[in-house]
Amino acid sequence: MHFMPEDEGYEERLWPDGYKAVIKNQLREVIASELCSEDTLQNVYEQYAGQFPDLDRFMERITEMLVVGAEKGGDEAFDDIINAFLYEDPLPEPRVYARYLLLPKLPEAVSRQLMQQVINEYRQDEVFIHAFKVGYWNLYENFDQFLNESARLVALGVVNGIDDMITAIYRAFTTGGPLPPARRNPKRVKNWFMPKGSKKRDAPLSRRVKKKRLMEDANAENSGLR
Repeated sequence: MHFMPEDEGYEERLWPDGYKAVIKNQLREVIASELCSEDTLQNVYEQYAGQFPDLDRFMERITEMLVVGAEKGGDEAFDDIINAFLYEDPLPEPRVYARYLLLPKLPEAVSRQLMQQVINEYRQDEVFIHAFKVGYWNLYENFDQFLNESARLVALGVVNGIDDMITAIYRAFTTGGPLPPARRNPKRVKNWFMPKGSKKRDAPLSRRVKKKRLMEDANAENSGLR
């Protein structure tokens, strides 16, 4: 048993992601403004002058990379929420980093707009409605509170995604290596097929868990070569 509609995952439909427009517009402006005050970027530009004609182009590229990181952080937060539905678990605990390199939190206006967009998009979503009715009705006062907590997790995921990306960028700066790849994820498909009688271990893994498993496998393989 899981907190998902039994037949929903057979259809190739997309999850709503209109909230990403807030990331691409309002949050982009915030990121660009914050980067302007980062002396580090101006100091390391010479390392990448051969790839960018001027400092402004370099800053635009770093801004775009952080926007992509923010979007991917939102995707990972949604993956964790959907996995909670599949595993019949409570919603994930907020994962707050000990220290943030750029934005410790979203500006209030941006956070409010992003969360409201998530709430508006998922208020009519049959999967979230079903999950609340069968698994979370006794944990939250009402559906709106459940949606608000889900939106809060997505907003935090966006902040964490920015930090993950800028950490990778700064690592490239310190090693003198190329900038890390920054590619958007494919659209999130409503696809969670779980055969009857399947165990929790059969549920799809989130991107974060998959990444962790790959790292563990790589480390185990490397240790075996020593």
